[in-house]
Amino acid sequence: MSPTITDEALVLRRHRYAESSLVTHVLTRSHGRVHLLAKGAYRPKSAFSGVLDLFDTLELTWSTSKRSELGLLKAGRPLRLRRPISRNLSRYRRSLAVLELADLVARPGATESKLFSALELSLDRFAAGVDPELAELSFSLHFLQALGLAPALTHCASCGKQAPTASDSDVEVYFSAGSGGCLCRDCAREARASSARVGRLSLDVLRIANSLRSADSATLAAFRLPVERRSGVRDFIERFLEYHLETQPRSRRSARKSRRLPTRTVSR
Repeated sequence: MSPTITDEALVLRRHRYAESSLVTHVLTRSHGRVHLLAKGAYRPKSAFSGVLDLFDTLELTWSTSKRSELGLLKAGRPLRLRRPISRNLSRYRRSLAVLELADLVARPGATESKLFSALELSLDRFAAGVDPELAELSFSLHFLQALGLAPALTHCASCGKQAPTASDSDVEVYFSAGSGGCLCRDCAREARASSARVGRLSLDVLRIANSLRSADSATLAAFRLPVERRSGVRDFIERFLEYHLETQPRSRRSARKSRRLPTRTVSR
């Protein structure tokens, strides 16, 4: 008999298979990435109808076989529904963006509990109406933390010394994605000597990023961030992500193009 497994899951992506079936790629709490075949999912009386939706936390049961990479879905039920995400375009798009990030790194057979928890928390925040952009930025930082790639924001990534402190928000510090985050003056000099790329970054951007990373849901819901600061924090996080992922997620390419579109003036 084929082994049967039950675990919590979040659907990362899905596509139709044959006439009435569905293949889903899911992130599970204890078994990492799993690919499942839901036979007859599109039939009118299917037991999977309305179960395999994006954004919901599910409990799935499936069997495995040595002859196929696809597990066979046996049963499923929703544990937590997040319907409000689909009712708002910005929430919906940014929720897809965080699913895409998880999809890029989720590994089969690995225990991805940290990544699963970070993704589930982010989707809860989208559903609860937290500012979608702040929720996405916060997830990106938790995502890096789950991968062991969290940027050093308050201390030198090399020697551990505390980052400069000042009341002036425009003070800049040395920063290197390759070295793992902000650097003190001496470590920045050593990094440059070893041909590492070292730039300068606003200390205020690092402070805001640190606040977003440590904020609980209630704090994040009350978080207010001016437009000019948003762009700086967003640019820093996106560049750090792209450096370590060695790719630019499709959703971020689309968002970047839309931000570059010229604003039209409508004559009346």
